[in-house]
Amino acid sequence: MALRQYRIPVFYGIAQNVTENRQNDGESPDACNMDTQGGRLSVAKGYVRESDISFPSASLIKRLYVWRRAEERKLIVTTASQVYVLDEVTNEWRSIYDFGAEATAAQYDFLPVKIASTEYLLIASAAARMAKWDGVSEAAEAFGSEEGLSNIAVNYVELYYSRLFAAGDAGNPGRLYYSQAPGDTRSLESWASAQESENVGGGFVDVGTDSDPITGLFALSNQLLIFKRDSLYRLLGDRPGNFRIQPVNGTMQQPVHTACVRAGDVLYFLTAGGMYYFDGQTVQRKADADKVRVLLERTNLIACIATASSDRLYFTIHEAQGEGANDAILIYDLARGTYMLRRGFTANGFFAAGGTLYLVDGNGFVCRFEEGETYDGVRIDAYWKTPMTDLDSKAVGKRLEELYLRGSGGILSVEAVTESGTVYNERLMPGGSERILELGLTGEGRAFQLVFRNVNGSHFTIDGGVELIMDMQRRVL
Repeated sequence: MALRQYRIPVFYGIAQNVTENRQNDGESPDACNMDTQGGRLSVAKGYVRESDISFPSASLIKRLYVWRRAEERKLIVTTASQVYVLDEVTNEWRSIYDFGAEATAAQYDFLPVKIASTEYLLIASAAARMAKWDGVSEAAEAFGSEEGLSNIAVNYVELYYSRLFAAGDAGNPGRLYYSQAPGDTRSLESWASAQESENVGGGFVDVGTDSDPITGLFALSNQLLIFKRDSLYRLLGDRPGNFRIQPVNGTMQQPVHTACVRAGDVLYFLTAGGMYYFDGQTVQRKADADKVRVLLERTNLIACIATASSDRLYFTIHEAQGEGANDAILIYDLARGTYMLRRGFTANGFFAAGGTLYLVDGNGFVCRFEEGETYDGVRIDAYWKTPMTDLDSKAVGKRLEELYLRGSGGILSVEAVTESGTVYNERLMPGGSERILELGLTGEGRAFQLVFRNVNGSHFTIDGGVELIMDMQRRVL
């Protein structure tokens, strides 16, 4: 008899970039609703209601926006053609604008701006002229004017060096508009030239060709990124007199603009080919992008919404090739370089504001994500699978003997998967950092896998890693 110890010292994240036999012992080929911060393995948090007033037709919601004002926050949702705000005085979702034409989730964009002395939220809908709302009036109003050449239906809006930039005009899909520089009588709401100088006036520039339409605008500290269907450009300079538009080198798959998110002064975006980022000069594919390769192969990103909070990037996804509501969230930890997956809910809207993540669930309630131990009363089912491994000893049989771990919480289920079958065990976590849970296992084969699950929504934490003792004997031919 030869005893061997198999150890998982630290838990990381999902890894689908190599065969399971080559994975790090602390990585998982398949995990869901788990959290590995600090190297521990814990059942992830859920979400709780921010408001008890549900949107009456949750399936019609296209986007969620949380507008943080000086002394309040406004919860705003859009449907195909209308904008609603949650009125917490009358306890109802009130329509504040009707675009009169239908748009998809990706055809909406939001941007808070200051026009003269008033702060507004701009809402772009590619289907109709933009709207602006001051957060106080009973209804929003149309943005721009014919005189100011700004009464155009656009899809994308961004502020760069105090000017408003816009694109997504169906009649001129390769055109980038820019406003006047605000001051004196000039306004973001005018895209016309100014008598004082071309450097304070508005105008437009055609970027590439119309056959390669603009698909997104994102401002960084010193440049404006211009996504197009088949290419990427950047605008440098702070006034029309020194504007320079340059193509960006780099091979990438184009994202939907809602799948792009800024973290610091870096833009990250998720595509079917993995995660990319713009490093200030060129586009790079993340070195760990293939760690969720299998997941992305079965995922639809057409309505993906990206947001960032506390060194984490969140991407809502639909786990199927066909269209449908987003039903999972892919989370990337920037500090640790790990991917994790959450599912078991519908995300009709998702947005981060002030360090809080807001989600509109399948019942139309706005909820705070990463809080509580359920999905608004629905239990969380979580699991973590270790790699199926033969420990590079394919001729050696392994008989599983004992499992040791420390941790706290509720009931833990451990499945031992071997050639002889799957053996199920359930134990109450020991609690107390000094106590060790000893679990006798059975099962024999030349490869094995462990699966940790919660039971009936229980929450547990494995702290300090896992140790497995097995008896290894060379097979006699």
